[in-house]
Amino acid sequence: MTDNTTTTAPETAELSTVIARLGELVQHVAAEERGAEVSDEQIADVLYAAARLFSAKTDRVGKIAWPIREDALNATETVVLVTALLDAADVNLFDMAIWYRRAE
Repeated sequence: MTDNTTTTAPETAELSTVIARLGELVQHVAAEERGAEVSDEQIADVLYAAARLFSAKTDRVGKIAWPIREDALNATETVVLVTALLDAADVNLFDMAIWYRRAE
């Protein structure tokens, strides 16, 4: 399996543009402290899309580390997201610890 990070597919190019614009918009909304104006459904849709892209990539190239830059999320943002995902899946920290070690 190989990692093909450069592609010319029109959909992939369009996705890159959309992702860049989304990043700009999120940064602006956060800087203006207007995050509460974003609907729960919109946030969920973004998370679902990111999870599906990650899953599709790992299905194609094999297990990879989540490609998060060291400075992309602070500890609070990470814990808030992880907690919400665990709650949504009805997974407690004990269960997560078991699954986390199982992957090694």
